[in-house]
Amino acid sequence: MTEEQKNQLTFSLTQVMENWQLADQEQITLLGLKSIKPRHLYLYRRGDKSFDFDETSIKRAEMILGIHESLGTTYPANRDYASLWLKRGVKKFKHKAPLELMLSGEVGMKRVWHFLDCTQGWRD
Repeated sequence: MTEEQKNQLTFSLTQVMENWQLADQEQITLLGLKSIKPRHLYLYRRGDKSFDFDETSIKRAEMILGIHESLGTTYPANRDYASLWLKRGVKKFKHKAPLELMLSGEVGMKRVWHFLDCTQGWRD
C-alpha cells in the first residue's frame, strides 16, 4: 500500500466512524489498532498521520466500509439512521446491538455485514 492509499483509507475510515458517532475507543477497537491512544485520533482525522495497516486492519477496514455502503443502500433517504441502527437491538442478533457484535471481533463484524449485504454470504 502506498502512503497516499494509506492516507485516503485512514481518512475514509475516520469519516465513516465519526458519522456513526462512535467513541474514540470504539473506533480503535473496531480497527483492531491497539497501539493508538484515543487522544491521538485527532491526528488521523486531520490527515496528519495514517494508520499502520496490517493484514488484520485491512480486513477490518474492508468490513467497516462494506457495512457503511450497505447501510447507505438500506437507508438511502436517511444516512443518519445508520448510527441509530448500529446502536439499537436487532431481533436477528438476539436483541443485541449490531455495534456490540462488531466490537466483539471479526466474526461479529462479518455477521453484521452479511446481514446487511446478502451478497457477502455467497463469498464464504
